[in-house]
Amino acid sequence: IHTHIHTHTHARLLLAQSKHPPATAAMDGMGMGGRMEGLGEGMGSELEDMMSGMGGSGGGMDDFDDDDGDDHSEEAEDVVIEYPDLEVGEEADISALKDGGIIKKVLEKGHGEDRPEKGQEVTVHYTGTLLDGTKFDSSVDRGDPFKFKMGVGQVIKGWDQGVASMRKGERAILTCTPNYAYGPRATGNIPANSTLQFEVELISWVSTKDLFNDGGCLRHKTLKRGNGYSFPKEIDEVTVVYSVTAADEGAAVIVAETEAEFAVKSAPFVGLAAVLLKMKSAESTIFRMRNVPGPQYLSGIPGAPAGEAVDVKVTLKSWKTVESICNGAGTKKTLTEGSGWDTPNDGAKCTVTYTATKLLSSGDSVDEKSEFTFVTGEDAVPPGLEEAVMKMKKGEVAMATVPAAFAYAGGGEATPGPDVVFTVTLTGFVKEKEIYAMGNPEKLEAAEKAKAAGNEAYKAGRLTIAQRKYDKALKHVEHDSGFTDDEKVKSKALKLSLYLNAAAVALKAKEWAGALKSAGEALKIEGSNEKALYRHAQAAVELEEYDEATKDVRKILERDENHKEAKALRLRIRKLEAVQLKKDAKLYGNMFGKLGGLYSEEEKAAGGLKPPDWGKGAGKEAVEEFDAAKASGDDKKIFDIGHGFTMKEMKDGEEGEEGDEEEEGMKEV
Repeated sequence: IHTHIHTHTHARLLLAQSKHPPATAAMDGMGMGGRMEGLGEGMGSELEDMMSGMGGSGGGMDDFDDDDGDDHSEEAEDVVIEYPDLEVGEEADISALKDGGIIKKVLEKGHGEDRPEKGQEVTVHYTGTLLDGTKFDSSVDRGDPFKFKMGVGQVIKGWDQGVASMRKGERAILTCTPNYAYGPRATGNIPANSTLQFEVELISWVSTKDLFNDGGCLRHKTLKRGNGYSFPKEIDEVTVVYSVTAADEGAAVIVAETEAEFAVKSAPFVGLAAVLLKMKSAESTIFRMRNVPGPQYLSGIPGAPAGEAVDVKVTLKSWKTVESICNGAGTKKTLTEGSGWDTPNDGAKCTVTYTATKLLSSGDSVDEKSEFTFVTGEDAVPPGLEEAVMKMKKGEVAMATVPAAFAYAGGGEATPGPDVVFTVTLTGFVKEKEIYAMGNPEKLEAAEKAKAAGNEAYKAGRLTIAQRKYDKALKHVEHDSGFTDDEKVKSKALKLSLYLNAAAVALKAKEWAGALKSAGEALKIEGSNEKALYRHAQAAVELEEYDEATKDVRKILERDENHKEAKALRLRIRKLEAVQLKKDAKLYGNMFGKLGGLYSEEEKAAGGLKPPDWGKGAGKEAVEEFDAAKASGDDKKIFDIGHGFTMKEMKDGEEGEEGDEEEEGMKEV
């Protein structure tokens, strides 16, 4: 019964109110509005979770909820209500229309001057009763404070207006007539057309005025609302008008009104950079700032009063979007916005007009091209310019600052000249057909075409382009579950070839981890493929994974014992292992030496073990063991690493009995 009442009460608070609150509209759309009472016992938590996901107290909010125009109450959006300051025991009509719909009686005064505003999330405790004293719900009894957003239609109108009149810590009784409660609809054990009383305590609220929740930067007064939905980023370039005055009325001017252009991160003072990240285009706001522990918002303001607040008036006239290109070494800045949202993809046919200004110490040099058409991904233009173009919209004008390594065709692998600034207009483009829109035959054809382009780039030594083409080809065939059997055969062969080629590119570029991964993918397709084994072994050697490399070489030689390259690689592995063994011997010898005499000293032999010395007390068995090992004709080296420990060299293919048993066990698994 308790769960049932609790559920319905929260449903009433969230649903039964102004004409079209968000949650009500959603529920009515499912045919559920007005029938919440029909939900059975035991659905309290599920209902609350559902309500939360449909606009309940858990929703997020940006800094401009008070400007979103989603107020579904009957009052005009910009009406300012003056609430009376009541003493304990006093009561007054606080409804916006002064129609007696909400009578408030103060039980305990709050503190501070602020009241919650529209869009802010408030936390309250409440107890709801009928006029005859019948209690129908209480968050106090549950020990579970209730949260909701002010003024956006999440609760009954009597709460939206009544709680807005309260200060932090205040307790009051709100008596709400049916028009401000649930109207003519009976809800649970609340009869139709009931006047209700709520004892409400305002615990706290999250202020959207305190931008960073530290008290150091408050939105004091919005003079003009901004446009759009986006905000500048730290690297964007803004045009701003700002001034700084003392916080008192008519106080002295600290910084006169100034218009300036700068990157947000390079703003004249800390607080200005911080608030610009929260502003919209054309917005004008007065911010009240002070230094707080940690953020020093006034740092950079000449003559800022120590320990006091200042008012900073900021107008964000406009900004130019700046994006990183060339692995963060260059930038693309939008000078004129383009149309639409679409941008070129890999393989798109683009038409551009641009000027290229080379930044020379002896003076800038300028090149120009008009209505130049190229296909992205073909290395027809410098990679830095291509990357900038692929971020542009039709008709956009942008300035791309490109470092030398990316400023010339074939760039990214060489630096043939100075840095370059491109001013480019994207006249138009035709996108290459997206993979999701292709049929299976088209995907196979496109993959073959990209592979061929990659092969040409590889032969020309353009490794970056080659890798890009192989990656593109793989995207067309990597998901082939919907292919026919014949198409899967073609797809499998293509993928094997592409992974092998990608491994070859990575080896040549000395990207060992990439080579190991690509060769490994090839081995998943064909585990005995000779090229895949060899390239996998090559990469493993460079990564000092000698055991892995040895296994690969062994598989090759099992199929072809005269494989010249594999034999050479095996020899190289052995030499590298011997070098590593000596390093390990020295390392472990020093480590065991620090144990401090727990083991008796043994004679060390460089490159092997000397016979035990009778004069030093060696036993007959030790000498016989050494002689037997030597007489066996095996050239294994026994390294003495000191203090009674030795390391024995193992030849390719040799394993101890324990190793054999372990391998057999693995085979069974």
